[in-house]
Amino acid sequence: MLDILRQGAQSWGIKILFGIIIAVFVLAFGMNRMNNDTSSVVATVNDSPILFKHYQERLQRNLELIRGQNPNVTTEMLEQMGFKKQILEQIVVEELMLQQAAALGLSVSKEELAKQIHLIPAFQKDGKAFDADTYQNVLRANNLTPGKFESEFMRGMVMDKLRSYVGMTGTLGEEQARDYYEYGRSSAVVSYLKYPWEAYRDQVNATEEKIAEQYAARKDAFAVPARAKIGYLLLTPATLADTASVPDQEVQAYYDKHKEKFKIEEQVKARHLLVRVDENAPEADVAKAMDTIKAAQADLKAGKTFEETAAKYTEDPSGTQTGGELGWFGRNRMVKPFEDAAFALEKGAVSEPVRTQFGFHLIKVEDKKAAGYEEFPAVADGIRRIIAQDRAAETLQDRLDQALEMVLGGEGLEAVAKSIGLGLEVRKTGFFTREQGPNELPGLSPENTSALFDLAVNATTQSPLTFEDGYLMATKLEQVEASVQPLDAVREGLVASVIRDEAMKLAKADADADLARVMKGVAPTNAANATATETEPFGRQGSIPGLGANPQFVAKAFETTPGSWLPEAYAFPTGFVLAKTVKVIPPSAEEWAAEKDMWLSSLNQRTEEQAVQAFVADLRAKADVRITNPALLEN
Repeated sequence: MLDILRQGAQSWGIKILFGIIIAVFVLAFGMNRMNNDTSSVVATVNDSPILFKHYQERLQRNLELIRGQNPNVTTEMLEQMGFKKQILEQIVVEELMLQQAAALGLSVSKEELAKQIHLIPAFQKDGKAFDADTYQNVLRANNLTPGKFESEFMRGMVMDKLRSYVGMTGTLGEEQARDYYEYGRSSAVVSYLKYPWEAYRDQVNATEEKIAEQYAARKDAFAVPARAKIGYLLLTPATLADTASVPDQEVQAYYDKHKEKFKIEEQVKARHLLVRVDENAPEADVAKAMDTIKAAQADLKAGKTFEETAAKYTEDPSGTQTGGELGWFGRNRMVKPFEDAAFALEKGAVSEPVRTQFGFHLIKVEDKKAAGYEEFPAVADGIRRIIAQDRAAETLQDRLDQALEMVLGGEGLEAVAKSIGLGLEVRKTGFFTREQGPNELPGLSPENTSALFDLAVNATTQSPLTFEDGYLMATKLEQVEASVQPLDAVREGLVASVIRDEAMKLAKADADADLARVMKGVAPTNAANATATETEPFGRQGSIPGLGANPQFVAKAFETTPGSWLPEAYAFPTGFVLAKTVKVIPPSAEEWAAEKDMWLSSLNQRTEEQAVQAFVADLRAKADVRITNPALLEN
């Protein structure tokens, strides 16, 4: 039991550690509007207070994490998702779990805490053993004291003990797991009679009345949303860069000063063929794989090309199509035995068999590049752009002020572009909707898309919109109001739809009539195929070979006694079907033995998570949670 709990604590502890190390404690997201009195209480949980200081630190930490994962997230987006309330809810749930752990007598000793901290790689010297100096340095670098870190780490371990304790109630035995396995991995075979709607096409007509009914019923599908078109001016370092003004001497000086930026690592261009064998495979399997590798070597010695040999022998799926081509790669891109062998080969040479975790490889090096630096002529234009953009970034605000002054004075964007010069031009978008912004401006935020869409025709933005690393100014050129496509514009599709619908009705009527017959033991008379067609086996989640997808049909096929007809006619894209179950095939004992461990692990993980979620939900429902300072949660 203790081993299980400690393993869980270790995983939780690492997650907490990563969260703490990543955190950068800076005020953000409206923090300046909050009360900095560290004794302020945000909420109480069963009369236990949640201090503002704790809430603030958690908010800051998660804010940095989410912005690290999505740099484009805006304050407005965070407000819409109720970010602050979500963080408070996390703290509330943790407090409830800690209270419950205390009630159950779950705790973490100093020895347990020390053991888990000693196992964290970040605190180990050379990845071998815990080092007190390294521990202190890592915490100090992240503005943490041992007391604060260990307190939070211990909280995480206690909660993980509670999770393990509660999760055990959801553990499945092998017999239960096998029941799930057999249910999920069984397959069925049915035989069916088909009533394709195409067979009834000539018996139906698309009358004007039916076409009008279809048009009215599907008007939403023919709606065309309001659309707008704008002319826009981008003021960014890239659009304002004047490369012609950067002298050659400055470009050369930049290259000399930043030469390490243009360093080229040693690389090889190679092919390989792979014969798979597990690292822990029996000797017989290893010998068999080696025999295959030797056969490939013999073919190469006989004059076959490496591409032909790889296509014949490799067990790398992509290698059969590409002749084992890997392209160029540098150091630390491949597993070490493979890398060492490849970089040791001369150009054109083929290796002896190389054993890796994947199996045996033969490697051919087609070309090599020594480490060095890109030549100056090859990078000069790029350097010139960098310098020009750096200069433009310094003048960006001045250019923006110039543009705003002209726009506020009644000048158009064309005049602004001409005044600034530098080849600046006003570009035009195609039509776009409020929900889907201009294709020409893929990085535009939803808020800015709406701002542009809401402009009056011929109006220009009176304040700049942020875009990428600069600003966007725009004039609305055109507006097309929302509409519905007229019936004549969609008539062809409606006619086809009406014909199919009417033909499907006839197909169903014939299928229903035949179903009544077969249920009485009388032979069917209307089916397109006089002899029933038998399917390949299919699973509960898949489509039926030769028919397509119909979840209701699949469910009923597994429920129906083999030899019996399914109780109704079922619709498929090509028509209706009558079917009877031929057999339901359970997975074999050998299949269960091969997959048992994976299923036990997966099912237990899922049921344990469900048990914990239900437990936490029950705690939350019964808790007395009071928000004592709502102002601290305001955006």
